[in-house]
Amino acid sequence: VGSIFSGEAMKERREMCVVIKADVQGSAEALARALRELKRENDEAIVTIKVLVSEAGDVTKSDIAIAGVTPDTTVIAFNCAANFAAQEDARIAGIPIEYYSIVYDAIESVESRMQEVLSPTPEGEYVGAALVQEVFNIGGTGNIAGSRCTDGYIKKGSNVRVMRGDKILIETKVRTLRSFKSEVDSIETGNECGIGLMDYEDFEPGDVIESYVEM
Repeated sequence: VGSIFSGEAMKERREMCVVIKADVQGSAEALARALRELKRENDEAIVTIKVLVSEAGDVTKSDIAIAGVTPDTTVIAFNCAANFAAQEDARIAGIPIEYYSIVYDAIESVESRMQEVLSPTPEGEYVGAALVQEVFNIGGTGNIAGSRCTDGYIKKGSNVRVMRGDKILIETKVRTLRSFKSEVDSIETGNECGIGLMDYEDFEPGDVIESYVEM
């Protein structure tokens, strides 16, 4: 991922690099064109795609060498394979080779990684998520998100990020976690709870709170 500053409202421009190999040149060019049109941005930065290679044929050692020049470059193999030497070089260098047969799947995967480049996940390992169902104002403590844990568990003190659709609103920590008016250490899937966060109160129903714990 490259990084340069742009004059466009002083947003930082970040480039995510890809190497594209396909069964036919037309497919390689069509996928490259679609990826170049992708853009993700927030208040601080803009992420775009730079296509380093767009050619027909299997993935080779030279493709891996090109990908290895720029950190975090991904190799996309569309309806084609990677020869053994290329696979070995990629494994040693830690360069991912992703195989696709549907253009939409490749685009969706790249868009997901662009979002990660734009807003890296909080420190720690993802352990769960909660869906905000309603917002309560509790005197002295501010707004609390009345939520249901929908995946894994939410832990008090954990790093979290609040999502509204595909937009990341904030990264912060769980300040208070309540179940039936009692303060608890964690809440598991299926249970309802009240979540209070450090320095954030602007919850809306439908927001998702993701929890990350440093293992």
